[in-house]
Amino acid sequence: MAVAETGRPETPGNGSMEYRMFNRKYRTLGIVLFAALLPASTAALLQAQTKTDACALLTRGQIQEILGQPVKDKINTGAARAANSACEFMIGDYGVFSILVTAPVAANYGDILLASMKKTNTKIADAPGIGDKSFFALPGYGMLQLNTFSKSSYLIITMMVPGLTEDAQKPLAEKLMKLALAKL
Repeated sequence: MAVAETGRPETPGNGSMEYRMFNRKYRTLGIVLFAALLPASTAALLQAQTKTDACALLTRGQIQEILGQPVKDKINTGAARAANSACEFMIGDYGVFSILVTAPVAANYGDILLASMKKTNTKIADAPGIGDKSFFALPGYGMLQLNTFSKSSYLIITMMVPGLTEDAQKPLAEKLMKLALAKL
């Protein structure tokens, strides 16, 4: 194979025997790398998946009763829900309620997540007595997230309830999380 003035090998011309050998070599290398990485990536994906349907953990009626506001039907349905493992509802005219369930990725994931949020100056508040470990993330704009770790699952409730402050939403999120955990 010829070397160009840049010091790098020139790509052989289309159709030549040299080109076909060059192409076969890199195609084979790509297939080998793909085959080697596939089991590791598949295992990681399966580990991060959960068989729990987020929408089976809380009913629309339970959410509406605890939040004290009208809850509209699920926002995500069908394929979006299947791809997400999350269940989302509209609260009032512009609010939102979402619950996401997944398997914990690593034993120390909660600590990693907390450290990451602290680096971005996200306000954090403990939520003791819920699951194995729980905390609130308060990004602002009246929204809150309750992150809960249990032995088998990592759950996140995200809420923004029209007319309620973050502090007023905290005990409501805690009640809803306890109901969800009881169904796991």
